[in-house]
Amino acid sequence: MMDKTQFTQAVLDVEPTLYRVAKSMLRNETLCADAAQQAILLAWERLPSLRAPRYFKTWLTRILINECNTLLRQQQRFSPYEPSEAELVPAPVREDYSDLYAALAALEEKYRLPVVLYYLEGFKTREIASLLEIPVGTVKSRLNTARGMLRKTLEGECFA
Repeated sequence: MMDKTQFTQAVLDVEPTLYRVAKSMLRNETLCADAAQQAILLAWERLPSLRAPRYFKTWLTRILINECNTLLRQQQRFSPYEPSEAELVPAPVREDYSDLYAALAALEEKYRLPVVLYYLEGFKTREIASLLEIPVGTVKSRLNTARGMLRKTLEGECFA
């Protein structure tokens, strides 16, 4: 079992992943921070349930996804969300990939999240299936569909 120092280091190692996954689901800086903090707190409380420390990243990412889904449900139930002007402006990204990130942000979550997990975070399709609680074939299908949608969007921008 991990001690406090090992847990802290493991969290610091996966912090960028937590942010990108939360951002791809919530699209709101404040909610992203809330979800990440809550996921880390829950992970600390549930640390004895972690079977093998080598799966910490996958385990914590699943906790984060659950927390993001909880926040999304609460948000829908309590009030319609009106994004502020600042949130409508995309976060600064490297110039050479801005079209790709804009196209990715435009995808529905069911396509965007597998793409983020697979291409940006390096999870295997089997791990993504476990994280999202869907069959591996569905993950592969969504990745394929998302690639097609991204290709169509980006090719349309190149010739516009």
